[in-house]
Amino acid sequence: MPSKLSLSLTGPSDTQQGGSSPSGSSPESRGTSFFTLTSNGKQRHGKKSPKTTIMPSGGKRASGSGPFSFRRLSASMTPSSPPTPTNPAATIPTGPDAGAAAAGGSEDTILFPRVYEDAWGGPEVNRTEMERARIFLLRMAVMAIDLQAAIAELRAIVGDESIRTVPGLAWAIQMRVYGNRHAEFAAAPLLQSVRFMLIKARVPQSGITERSRAVLDFFFDPTLQRNLEPLLPGDHVRYPYPSGRLRVCIIGGGPTGLASAISLAEKGQGKVEVHVWERRWVVTPMGTIDYPPNARRRDQVVTLQDSVTSLLTPRSFEALFEGHPERVWPGSANIQIRKVEDRLLSRCQTDEFHGLIHLHAEGVTREELAAGKCGDFHVLLGTDGAASWVRQNYFRGYEKERGRSYALGLAFDRGAKAGLPWSQALNMFLTLGQTRYLLNASDHDGRGYLNMQLTEEEWEKMVGIDGKPIHFGAPGCFRLPDGSIPQGFDESRVFAPSEDRNSPLWKSIEDGLKLFGFKESEVINVVRIPIVVQAVREGVQYLPLEDSRFVARPHALVAVAGDAAMTVHFWPGRGLNSGIKAGIALGDEICHALRGGKFAGLQLTAMKEYNDFIMKLQGREHDKRSIPILNQSGSPEMLGWLLQRAQAVPEEVAIEWLVGAMTQIADRLEQRGDWYFPHESNVEAQIRIVLRQLNSLTLQEMAVSFPWPTREMAGAEVLPIRSMRPEEKRKWLQQLWGLLTAEKNKDSAARGRTSSSSNARFEAPRPRSKSPLPASIRSQSPRPETPPPPAFVNTVPVATQFESLNLNALGNNRPASPSMVSLRRSNATNNSRRLSQPGMGGGAVAAIPPHMLPPDRPRRFSASRNLVVPAVDGSGSVNYGYLSDGDDYASSGDERYYARSVSPSPSASPSRGGDGGLTRLLSVKRPNDSVLADAMSLALFRVNED
Repeated sequence: MPSKLSLSLTGPSDTQQGGSSPSGSSPESRGTSFFTLTSNGKQRHGKKSPKTTIMPSGGKRASGSGPFSFRRLSASMTPSSPPTPTNPAATIPTGPDAGAAAAGGSEDTILFPRVYEDAWGGPEVNRTEMERARIFLLRMAVMAIDLQAAIAELRAIVGDESIRTVPGLAWAIQMRVYGNRHAEFAAAPLLQSVRFMLIKARVPQSGITERSRAVLDFFFDPTLQRNLEPLLPGDHVRYPYPSGRLRVCIIGGGPTGLASAISLAEKGQGKVEVHVWERRWVVTPMGTIDYPPNARRRDQVVTLQDSVTSLLTPRSFEALFEGHPERVWPGSANIQIRKVEDRLLSRCQTDEFHGLIHLHAEGVTREELAAGKCGDFHVLLGTDGAASWVRQNYFRGYEKERGRSYALGLAFDRGAKAGLPWSQALNMFLTLGQTRYLLNASDHDGRGYLNMQLTEEEWEKMVGIDGKPIHFGAPGCFRLPDGSIPQGFDESRVFAPSEDRNSPLWKSIEDGLKLFGFKESEVINVVRIPIVVQAVREGVQYLPLEDSRFVARPHALVAVAGDAAMTVHFWPGRGLNSGIKAGIALGDEICHALRGGKFAGLQLTAMKEYNDFIMKLQGREHDKRSIPILNQSGSPEMLGWLLQRAQAVPEEVAIEWLVGAMTQIADRLEQRGDWYFPHESNVEAQIRIVLRQLNSLTLQEMAVSFPWPTREMAGAEVLPIRSMRPEEKRKWLQQLWGLLTAEKNKDSAARGRTSSSSNARFEAPRPRSKSPLPASIRSQSPRPETPPPPAFVNTVPVATQFESLNLNALGNNRPASPSMVSLRRSNATNNSRRLSQPGMGGGAVAAIPPHMLPPDRPRRFSASRNLVVPAVDGSGSVNYGYLSDGDDYASSGDERYYARSVSPSPSASPSRGGDGGLTRLLSVKRPNDSVLADAMSLALFRVNED
């Protein structure tokens, strides 16, 4: 029974009581004979018709009122007049082939032996429906049931004069004979008798009360078999099958849970009833469900993809965005999570879902579930987040962790100012050019989250001054400018790193705010966020029998969705997108299986399509989004390894690297057809001004974190195809075919090239200058020479560029950048542990797999540890020194030329000139992009391992 805090959305109850709750189970056992034919006149009509008669449902369905809401019978129809046959049906042969013939019939019908019609009586019998029902049940009891106890109970029910309605009779049988629980899924004689009685009495067509609804849901449970198996020999009549509702119990009322409830209610067309349980809700004085005013809400801003929101119905889309989606990233819209929750919760309580979605302002534990708190259900859905108890209890042994990361989250609210300090376009360029910081914010209200990836050491320092970790349940805060504590916090929750203003960690956090133009006073709370990339191996399981005692059938199913099914790295995001897609897919596949009768027997195969969708979604989001980020800089080990080497990168190199990455990202995004913002001609100048505010160490850390691996993340999306519109299906299939074709062509081209033996990939800006390698050395190479790209050298010193920046003077002319040419992606895919293995330190550096390069370009790097380092001679011209760990290779920075076959040294340190190379690099005033690429490689991968 629902608790007092449950919001009931059901209609008035039936006043007829069917008797007290019984004990025991169904008297019917599989294989019991339907009845025993005798010659004592039980069949009053001796003629046998070779045809199956289709009986009408009696009454017409009211427009838009659901499958069980029919108009009441007109006054001209007397209660004693039974429905009459309308359309002739196909002939069903008698004997052993009857079952096979019935199998080819309609999925929405049920077959009864014609003897049932005889027992009910024809229109010539002048009796009320209640009288017919009592006599019918007694006749069926004599013919079909041989259990004396059950016969006695059935006779007592029939003779009870306090029961005055047919639903009352059925309710009494449900409670006193069946014990409100089906012992098996097979159809049995008594079950069929009650079904026939309800159909002939037009209960499905009558006004549905709470009692009649419960009776129909029990006896026409969608998981029960519809017909006796095998069908009895003889003639049969066919009636429309008024299928009961499938009950889905959802644990967790976040965005995924609410989206799942709405999807099920919309697509179920009255055949699915949903109950959602959430402990954060309260019942308001108006009787609605809402969040309490003082509740701590999630302030993160998420990006919802158009490919996902286009799957919503127009009403749900309008409810979600209220007509004003905020366009930021291409092909998507930004929205705060708390707004998603509020608006979907409000939609669940509209009249459209009255009686279909039930909201319960309470949490549920496994113990409470087993004790019957949630009542009866067919499917239990866990949408209770990354720490899901549903997953931990029912999918034990089916979990797999694929990696983890740590992050700091700074929630901000700019208050009455609204809006963001920089344009959303600039925010995107600054975000995509590195992976140390991530901003997701709304320009509509100036709220959002700034995140910073953390090393293991930094993670341990994310505590309050009391030494306790800060998290969403107990966030930290900054002191106000006057030194006081913000309202809602106490002294112990002050963020400990903010008390040491000179620490490198605080400088990194402070610079993260400066990078996007925020002030400390605008930060409203601070939390540390563990990011665990994990998933279940199967998305659907059987609910254990010990937790199914209050389920009205032998067992139930349990499934998971959203973060309960899979957690992703939120740098590339798509967590909420995946949750909404899973909710839509759940509605699609459950309702599709329900219409096809696949829930009979309640097997795992009923939800196979949903399980397959979850598995495909995991592969897409993990392998193509989360794992590339973890491999690049997302894991604490990899990030720590990179930051240890950050100081070896000269500041000029770090700045030029970041500017080059960000400006080329700007160029690429602005060329997209779905780019929302106007072109900004002075974007490079803006980026330089922002970066000049930051400390050198912060710039170095940002540079070694590398830009986003967007190319690895590209690909076709996994979508619930049943909800896609025809034009979207065509577009999606065309995109998928194009990707498959491109992949095939890429593989074919790769087979024609020499594969790289490197274990790390590092793609840097491609050089525009001709190779400085002397011709005498080039002539020694047995490899064919590939013409280098056209020359390009930036003639403006870096320091001069900084001093002469003037946004107003730039107008529409963007200054040339040495790094803008063809920066594609920077990625260090090696795990730091692999890099630290003997022989892996330097040799695993900066090699790009050949299949990543176009056929008309030379390879940028090979597995060699040789790097060109420029130096300035006395005349001021740039000379190139050649660093080598041996005499096997000579390097131009453009290509590697094999000189002598010598085994690579296992040492990770340079044997000649490594430190001198870095020193000379610091003196370069006019670095081109080749220098930058080599400098980054030298700094990161040629440092001695202690």
